[in-house]
Amino acid sequence: MKTLLLIGFVLIAACAFSQDTLEKKKTWTLSGYLKELVWVRFDKNFKYPTATNLLHNRINAKWNPSKNWNGSLEVRNRFYWGEDVHIIPGFKNSLRNENEAINLSVNWIDAKSALLNSNIERLWIEYRKLKWNIRVGRQRINWGINNTWNPNDLFNTYNFLDFDYEERPGSDAVKGQYLINDFSTVEIAFAGTGHKNIAAAKYFTNFKKYDLQANAGFYKGIFTAGLGWAGNISEAGFKGEVQLYTKDKDTSSNVLAAIESDYMLKNGWYLSSALLYNQRGLNSPLDEWTKLSFQPSPRNLMPTKWSILLNTSKEFTPLFTGSLNVVYAPGVNLLILFPTLRYNLTTDLDLDFVWQSFFAETTRFEAVSHTGYLRLKWSF
Repeated sequence: MKTLLLIGFVLIAACAFSQDTLEKKKTWTLSGYLKELVWVRFDKNFKYPTATNLLHNRINAKWNPSKNWNGSLEVRNRFYWGEDVHIIPGFKNSLRNENEAINLSVNWIDAKSALLNSNIERLWIEYRKLKWNIRVGRQRINWGINNTWNPNDLFNTYNFLDFDYEERPGSDAVKGQYLINDFSTVEIAFAGTGHKNIAAAKYFTNFKKYDLQANAGFYKGIFTAGLGWAGNISEAGFKGEVQLYTKDKDTSSNVLAAIESDYMLKNGWYLSSALLYNQRGLNSPLDEWTKLSFQPSPRNLMPTKWSILLNTSKEFTPLFTGSLNVVYAPGVNLLILFPTLRYNLTTDLDLDFVWQSFFAETTRFEAVSHTGYLRLKWSF
């Protein structure tokens, strides 16, 4: 495994050292970022703070030798040090993407309070013709339409609370797409997950200014089918996704449905809302809030049966933006406050402040935890 990662680093380094030549030939392009993220976690009374640091680097190499061929190699490096590394149970295992059938990651440092991990996040090659294309390798297959919760996304579910992972997870897969006409496509994909696989097809079209899609297939041996749409009602955006999973010998059937709407006010404020229904989710308060798991899967996007999200954001100046997400689960009586502030220091340098507070009902409704994040991101 270390050999594969070293080969990846060598290839990317070769691209970097010969960047001028590569740009002229337009065969390779190189991009990425370096981020320093520090967070402090508090208990419900803002006591007993614990601090953790993450030095986060991503290097993306794109290969485009001709109009028919292209490919990608992307490596993600994360160096954690601090108290969360040894306080949180299973912290090391949580870094592994379960959608990846082949383990292309390595822990260079694995100490009590420090962990250095590298992973090949994308490694694919694609062949394209005028009306069809096929892509093989580690890739992101994005079938979702909504911005927050995506029941139609069978291959690469992501956690919207994980704001530091803009690229979102990938899968070891084969994907083919055929262009029927200017408005309609068919896509077929197969992904290995190391145990039970995912195979599905999606049809996409546009009808009367609405994007429409339908999918069907097998998610880890369970038949699933879904629908999605995106359009407008007057001047407001209107999106939705519905996905059905049939029962098997171990689990009951399940329906997930999510709708979203957004609107841009004339004064620059952006407003959006979302509603998620998870048939198998929890719908009553818990005696212990840690029983809630926010590690999503296509069959369980949120641990609660009903989840409501309200969002507002605004660009106050060309350099300074802010947003606020509020999530409420009425049955469990769970509340999440998620504000973000961003300031653009220079063209390629951003400073972010993010806050996440959790409130839940056990014996009574009260604060559970608070975490403040400060992130500096340099893009190249």
